[in-house]
Amino acid sequence: MDLAVHCLGSALACSLDPIEIVIHEDGSLTPADRERLARELPGSRVVDRRVADAMMRERLARHPAAAKFRAGSVWGLKLLDVALLEGGDCFYVDGDIRFFRPFRGLFCREAVAGGSVFLRDTVWAAYSVRPWHLLDKRGLRVCDAINTGLTLIDRAAYDLDFVDWFLQQPDWRVIDAWTEPTCWAALALRGRGRAVHPDDVTNLYPSARVTAATVGAHFLSAHRRFFTAELAQPLLHTAPPVTVRLEPLGRLGPFGLGFSQLKRKLGNEWRRRRPN
Repeated sequence: MDLAVHCLGSALACSLDPIEIVIHEDGSLTPADRERLARELPGSRVVDRRVADAMMRERLARHPAAAKFRAGSVWGLKLLDVALLEGGDCFYVDGDIRFFRPFRGLFCREAVAGGSVFLRDTVWAAYSVRPWHLLDKRGLRVCDAINTGLTLIDRAAYDLDFVDWFLQQPDWRVIDAWTEPTCWAALALRGRGRAVHPDDVTNLYPSARVTAATVGAHFLSAHRRFFTAELAQPLLHTAPPVTVRLEPLGRLGPFGLGFSQLKRKLGNEWRRRRPN
């Protein structure tokens, strides 16, 4: 709660594009939590989980695979609810993305028109499919490595029929927790998929740095402990506003995905064997 209030408050303070905070809760918010959100994030509102469940049952009545995924995984809320429960375009941000300075060009119609926007992952592709899945006759295509801590999409580019078809392929969910970003990566190539320049909003892996020019940073849970000072640094209210840069996303092929997965496996093995 502390982290989400801190980070979402920084979005309110720094975005020159007008925004309203809409919180999709997972059923765990207490009355005290709701009071705090209303107090510290003025103008925000909460989408109650029970209300969302009822609304989504209706929206997914003809999409059984999507309904099953949502019922069995909290990631279904992120893949489905944030795009379907609000009217108009989807502008989603995780509660662990902190902004540092005034910016524009992200939470606006121009950013998503005809497509989608994500964070670029410069370390690896956290996708649930294997390289050979990109070669079979089903024709799956995914974009360059993305992180869905930031997910913006033109409502017209969100194809629920395609999402349901994707979720009907059980072998594409080798790592089930990564099903959601993989589906977004496939959707990105069906429209004008773009990524935020990693120097503007960066995923904080241990090698990453926050500089005076950084617009925002994704405080990844696995590495957050290394960046406590960055999380606490004051907002640069008087800094000149920055227009966030967006780059086109290309197609990730089987060799690129295979190399990414091998690199991750070797890195995990090295960390496992490293003395404490």
